[in-house]
Amino acid sequence: MEKLRLKHVLLRETEFFDKASPAVPKELFSAVGVGAPPELSGLPEPLPSKKSEYTCFARTDAALWLGAPNGLTRIEPDAERAADTVMFFSANRHLEDDNVLAVYAPDPSTEKVWVLTDTAAQLVSLRETTAEEKAMRLTAETKRYVDRHGLVTQRDLKKARDPESRVPYGHSDNSGAFTAVYAIGELMKYACFRDKYGEDAPLTVEAKNSAVRAVEACQLLMNISCRGDGFVARTFITPAEPVPDDGLFYRIENGKAVCLETTEAKSLGVAGRVIPADAPVPKRLAHLYEDEGFTTDGMVYKGDTSSDELTPHFALIYFAHEILGKTDPELDEILKTSAKNTMSHIINNGYRLMECFGVTTWGRWNEEHFDTGIGWADAALKSAELLMYHRVTMAVTGEAGIFRQSYDRLTKERGYAELTTTHEERFRICAELLGEDVYEEMMYGDHMAATLAYWVLIALENDPRLRELYKEGFRGWNGTIRREHNPGYDFPYFLCCPEDGIDTEMLVDWFRRQNGSFLAASTAVESRNDVQIVTLRGGSKETGHLLMPDERAVSKFDRNPFAFYDRDGAGIRVIESCYVYTFSYWLGRYFGFIEEDLAPRASRRSSDLNGRVKKQRS
Repeated sequence: MEKLRLKHVLLRETEFFDKASPAVPKELFSAVGVGAPPELSGLPEPLPSKKSEYTCFARTDAALWLGAPNGLTRIEPDAERAADTVMFFSANRHLEDDNVLAVYAPDPSTEKVWVLTDTAAQLVSLRETTAEEKAMRLTAETKRYVDRHGLVTQRDLKKARDPESRVPYGHSDNSGAFTAVYAIGELMKYACFRDKYGEDAPLTVEAKNSAVRAVEACQLLMNISCRGDGFVARTFITPAEPVPDDGLFYRIENGKAVCLETTEAKSLGVAGRVIPADAPVPKRLAHLYEDEGFTTDGMVYKGDTSSDELTPHFALIYFAHEILGKTDPELDEILKTSAKNTMSHIINNGYRLMECFGVTTWGRWNEEHFDTGIGWADAALKSAELLMYHRVTMAVTGEAGIFRQSYDRLTKERGYAELTTTHEERFRICAELLGEDVYEEMMYGDHMAATLAYWVLIALENDPRLRELYKEGFRGWNGTIRREHNPGYDFPYFLCCPEDGIDTEMLVDWFRRQNGSFLAASTAVESRNDVQIVTLRGGSKETGHLLMPDERAVSKFDRNPFAFYDRDGAGIRVIESCYVYTFSYWLGRYFGFIEEDLAPRASRRSSDLNGRVKKQRS
């Protein structure tokens, strides 16, 4: 594969001003209604607005900026990359509202323009930076505004577009999944800096501290229930944070945990149920809340954990063991214990994750579940997940025993290896039965779970027959995963199936155009003149082509990037984790996919996973 050359990436930035602010130049108001837009013939067709709708413009040395009632268009005919020829800026991410009344360029040598809209004045700028600087900038944003006791998911804002107004609490069902993927990226950043600058360099030390904090937070989720049986929590909340009414929550007191009276707990008849919680939280992990003045007593954790949480946890355990294990034996021992406890829990409970009242809603990998409707459709992913958990546990602990016996039973007697290849066929059948396209039936959060499950499973498998089955299974996700052209998926896929190739040019555009902030603001897709609407069989609407990341609403891995309507947009009062960019970037650096001043990965590492990847690629 040709390496990605990421010499420069783009950052879009907007400063918002009240129209009466003295910072707003008077020339901006003078530009309203003065002059007509230039002749637009010969420009790309179609443009984001109809040519007749452009009412104002400004020129810089590099581009033409045009205003219309539905947003701001930037045209650079000689752009180095075709994707940058036409760019669109819109509310709520780049403008306060879409009706552009005037555009003014105070210094044509820079890509900065003042934009007047109905409700505000905006200073919009476009600048180039390095891919690494963007990663570092996003990580700093996440650490400052999103991090909550080491978990990084998202944070509500009291004031629109103001990260400093973040609320001091907040949780997510996906705390473990998002934090684990973020942690893998931070681990790989640490490894890259360690190789380049040395263990004691300030950048290396900072990267290691960041990685360790995220790993510890994920390990705390695997231990915070104090059940001692490997049960994994979705998230945890300190006594200073309110408990939301959206699931099952347990408060720990005096060696016991009480199921709190949420709507769900009452509907299940488990509110007030008391269960043992006398297994100690490792001191190494408890510091995440003890440093804030709390003790284990009073802590609240969320249950009913899903398989899409456990899969990133096990992938993280492997990478943390590989990258930190030798230099941090205390943490490595915790990783091993967590893997053994949770894997034993799953095996001993018939391949299910058990709650205080029975099996969790989505923690099911058993054959009986595969005989149900949703279980039948999910059998490929669930089989790959379960087999990966076994492989990781054996790899990090060096133990076989019940783990090897269970793995062999699943692959040699129960047909789980063959089940990993059934995704494409079964999802097509489900879509047909529902009268939908596969893209409508797809849960996009499964793409990350599938990527992690198949990637690590393939890399750790010794048996050539099984590895080929798992590769066939991974290929079965091509129809939905690979159309996203997301390096977080494509890099792992290439490590497993290098003979298939990936579109590196699309990945360059992905990095170049990814947002420089993860404020979860939407963009104007529905009003664009240049976006074709594709109506799927079930009635869902998609864009006819994949918009650049900075022009679509999606900023997380669990949303359809082709979505035409922004039904899941969190608006301008939420800021999300940077893991979407940082995981992909540092993964690319770690495995040498991105051209940087680093020695080749293969010559610098001999770990089991990377060794197997090297064999696959050769």
